[in-house]
Amino acid sequence: MKKSIARAVFIISILISIIGNTYGQEKTKDDLLRKSKRQITTGSILVGGGAIASTAGLFMFLNEKTFDAAPTFIITGLLTAVIGTPFYVVGQINRHKANRMSFKNESIHNIPKYAGNLPRSVPSITYSIPLN
Repeated sequence: MKKSIARAVFIISILISIIGNTYGQEKTKDDLLRKSKRQITTGSILVGGGAIASTAGLFMFLNEKTFDAAPTFIITGLLTAVIGTPFYVVGQINRHKANRMSFKNESIHNIPKYAGNLPRSVPSITYSIPLN
């Protein structure tokens, strides 16, 4: 019984990993831009909220009446800011990847063969106009 459950879990995990890999390869520029905007927003909110909570905890620490809750606020704010930082960084990386997807190398056809070590293609921005 235990072996059959283990086999089923193993097969399901293989199927999920195969599906996950094919989905990850189908990202378009718009998908990456949406994802990066969501990640940057989440990271900014978490870092900002953590900074506000840490500052509030510091002010509570300086006030003798609310001294008991101050360390909790400071630690929670710092942890929230630390958790939000990777979201912000990964969002910037995804935005950079999406912007790089706009550039394609276009070949140059009118360079003579005796021109030397000139590049045969240059990076250029492509723009497609929908005809529908």
